Amino acid sequence: MLASVAHRASGIMLVLFVPLYLWLLHGMTGSPEDFADAQGLLHSPPGRIALWLVGASLIYHFCNGIRFLCLDAGWGESRAMMRLTARIVVGIGFAAVAVLGIMLW
Repeated sequence: MLASVAHRASGIMLVLFVPLYLWLLHGMTGSPEDFADAQGLLHSPPGRIALWLVGASLIYHFCNGIRFLCLDAGWGESRAMMRLTARIVVGIGFAAVAVLGIMLW
C-alpha cells in the first residue's frame, strides 16, 4: 500500500517539475546569458537539490512502475511477494539515489 502511495507521490512530483524543465529548456536554447543563468542555477546548492529530488522521483517511479507492470502481468501477486518486491524496489531506489547524490556533489 505504501509503495503505491509513494509511486503516486513521485509521479505528482515529476509533473510539478515540468515548469522547471520548460524554463531550463528555454534557458539552454536562448542567448548565451540565459544559458549561463540556467547553468548557474543548476550548479547552485538549491539547483542541485532540485536535480536530486527530480532524479530520486524519476528513479523510484521507474523502478516501481516496472514492479507494477509485473504485477499487472500476474507475476508476484501473493501478499508476501508484493511486500518483497516493494522492499527490493525501495532498496534499489535508495542505492541509485545515493549514487545520484554522489554524482551531483
